[in-house]
Amino acid sequence: MCSLMIPTPAGKLASDSITSPSNPAYSPLDIDTLYYARGIYALRWSVDGEHLYFETNITGRYNIWRVPSIGGWPVQLTVNEEKTDLADPSPDGHHLLYSQDYQGDEKPNLYLLDLTEYKTSNITNTEKRSHRDMRWSPDSRSLVYAAERDIPGTYPIFLHNLATGTVKKIISSETGDCEAVEFSPDGKKLAFSRTRNYQYSGVSVHDLETRSETVLASIDDRSTSIVGGWTRDNKRVYVTSNANEKGMDAVALLDLKENAEFQWLTLQDWDSQLADVSPAEDKYAYIVNEAGNIHLYIRDLKGEQEEIPPGHGVIRGARFSPDGKQLAIIHGTGDSPHEIWVYDLKQRSLKQITYSLVGGLNQDNFVQPHLIVYPAEDQTPISGFLYVPANIKPDRSRPAIVYVHGGPQWQHFNSWYPNIQYLTSHGYLVVAPNYRGSTGFGREYMESLRKDAGRGDLNDLVSAVDYLKTTGYVDPKKIAIMGGSWGGYLTLMALTKTPEVWAAGVSIVPLANWFTAHMNEDPVLQKNDEWLMGNPVADRELWQDRSPLFFADRIRAPLLLLAGQNDIRCPVEETQQMAEAARKNGTTVEVKIYENEGHGFVRRENEIDAFKRAARFLDTHLGQQRPA
Repeated sequence: MCSLMIPTPAGKLASDSITSPSNPAYSPLDIDTLYYARGIYALRWSVDGEHLYFETNITGRYNIWRVPSIGGWPVQLTVNEEKTDLADPSPDGHHLLYSQDYQGDEKPNLYLLDLTEYKTSNITNTEKRSHRDMRWSPDSRSLVYAAERDIPGTYPIFLHNLATGTVKKIISSETGDCEAVEFSPDGKKLAFSRTRNYQYSGVSVHDLETRSETVLASIDDRSTSIVGGWTRDNKRVYVTSNANEKGMDAVALLDLKENAEFQWLTLQDWDSQLADVSPAEDKYAYIVNEAGNIHLYIRDLKGEQEEIPPGHGVIRGARFSPDGKQLAIIHGTGDSPHEIWVYDLKQRSLKQITYSLVGGLNQDNFVQPHLIVYPAEDQTPISGFLYVPANIKPDRSRPAIVYVHGGPQWQHFNSWYPNIQYLTSHGYLVVAPNYRGSTGFGREYMESLRKDAGRGDLNDLVSAVDYLKTTGYVDPKKIAIMGGSWGGYLTLMALTKTPEVWAAGVSIVPLANWFTAHMNEDPVLQKNDEWLMGNPVADRELWQDRSPLFFADRIRAPLLLLAGQNDIRCPVEETQQMAEAARKNGTTVEVKIYENEGHGFVRRENEIDAFKRAARFLDTHLGQQRPA
């Protein structure tokens, strides 16, 4: 059955002209060198504005480092085997807050780093209890956070007194789990979002003196509103919300009253989201996501704004300095890793602070992806990115990979993907579609997979294969599919439901059986599954039909499965049972499970090992000859 076309802003886009660039510097990349390029995630300013704290894996583990905000040599502050997630420095500048889980189990404890003695202390000391959305009180004496300290999968808000170590629940989760917690500047109120299924959320404000809650926007069954900060006068709350007629994310203000009106600040044809609020002026930074290219703006409450260069690629984070005079950003593009830059608002100048490439690599060694738009089976316009190797001819000889992002509520951006750059340098074309269900194209597009997961999205991937054939570069018999998480699930769906299309499949941390995944996964994910797929009893036929495990006998192509032992999202049993079922059919199956990883791999040696396995597997089954 063919569904109706979904209106999406992608219909306003035109595909780039598809060509193979001529580049004398282009040559096959080496996996080890490529994966020693640094990853950079969160950043924060020091209280005095002199330094930037950031997460990076320079050592092969994600730890917290510090670099002068004018540029200079970075210094490592934490030394951990486990991945650290940077939070905020205390307002008095004495401590730095961070979280850390165990071997990828996504159940982090909270830690304080003393910025005088550089000692760390675990301040929560829990097992298998997640803490998130941590905020310092303005006096630095306590923290608030949402945590599942009571019941797994439920998130009330707790107040943690740092002097005494006492933890007290101050806001219950009876009317919805809490997230996106923000103190008012005067420290008297907390704004936060409530959600029942992580699809729809409302906004509340809790008065810490009267202990009363005001619901500014109630949870409905269609919109998401996420708190992002306060105005400096303590009177209004910034949110990113799609509670508008367009169903697009936009920045809005809410007054502190029941069922407040949304005062839209950035509503337009593309999603826009709040990035940060200036602590010194009535200004905020926000991003506009135009089909996977992110534009960054600074705007004041009168509507005056300026765009921050460079105007393409992605912004992973943006933070105002404590005096509001500078904005630190993490920026990356398809052909350049993420780097920290500092923008001076007065001078309108941008300065690069970090340098992540190693081993003689530079931008000339990589390709910038082409933005593409192609029609789905029902004529819905599907946007994505196409990576074309340099110096090749359109002789229909090349292997290709359909690269499927996770989520499904996520998006493939014009961002840095070292694995794609490696494959492209070795002669593969790679297409990365933003299939239906992806974010960035409006609420209707994102919700279109409800009761249709594994069909509408899969059809869009098959249409991407049709698109690849039109480029003139691709051998239709040499097309593989590859992805992680939901992308791993769709890889298995593709191999079982459209087996004639694919020459090979690489499925990373996948879901294979909706029934067992639902039974074994984290409670938060269970709520999400039920929103997407319905009830496992009432909707049993749908759950069965969209579980690739039950169709393993249809697989024709060789299959590589990669998983993490401690995955709470797509438990390792999913990979194990899929491998067993596919082998019974005589399929070539390779499996590797990483004992000290969760949902995705963060230890450098595991990243390298996993991708070497994938590259070798694809070369073997798509007939690519590696250079000696």
